[in-house]
Amino acid sequence: MRKIKEDELVGISDALADMFRNYKAYRLFFDDASLEKGIRAFFLYEVFCALDFTYTVDGYDVIASVQTPCDKERPSKDFFSDDALSREFFLVVDKTAFDLAKEYVSFAHALACKYMDPRTDFYIKNIGVAERARVKGLLRKTIDILCGKSTVYLETHNEENVAIYRKLGFTLLEKTDFHGVPVYAMSRKKTEQ
Repeated sequence: MRKIKEDELVGISDALADMFRNYKAYRLFFDDASLEKGIRAFFLYEVFCALDFTYTVDGYDVIASVQTPCDKERPSKDFFSDDALSREFFLVVDKTAFDLAKEYVSFAHALACKYMDPRTDFYIKNIGVAERARVKGLLRKTIDILCGKSTVYLETHNEENVAIYRKLGFTLLEKTDFHGVPVYAMSRKKTEQ
């Protein structure tokens, strides 16, 4: 496992877009014609902001952005002031999708604030496992390595993931929705050393 580098932004975004291509939540933002490029553009932005706490395993088999209490996201203004990145982003993401994404970020932040303490808890912002690497225990291993025994919080939009995270020791805290898309807030409490 290693921290990603800045020059991997495009490759990591491509890999994440592939991992999440069937994730129904993205259909809220994009139609079929722009779905794949839209998911990639969102991940380009998300990974840019989370670069300092994004890790990969075995050639992008697993990619995880796990924010610890010490980690700070890079400012979004830095992403949008980069001409190449912002041009690529806005070629795909229209104003409606952009405004909805900003609304979702605020929604997710408010939900996280209900259940986690940013001074002590870890926050899984994104985690994906490539299809070729699934059912090998890499998700558990990655979470355990990056989070240790700390309390960990995450959201998922896929009910099938709820069962997977439960097997990893997570508890469902709340099921809500964002414009008709289910949102499951989950946490794994700190365990003793």
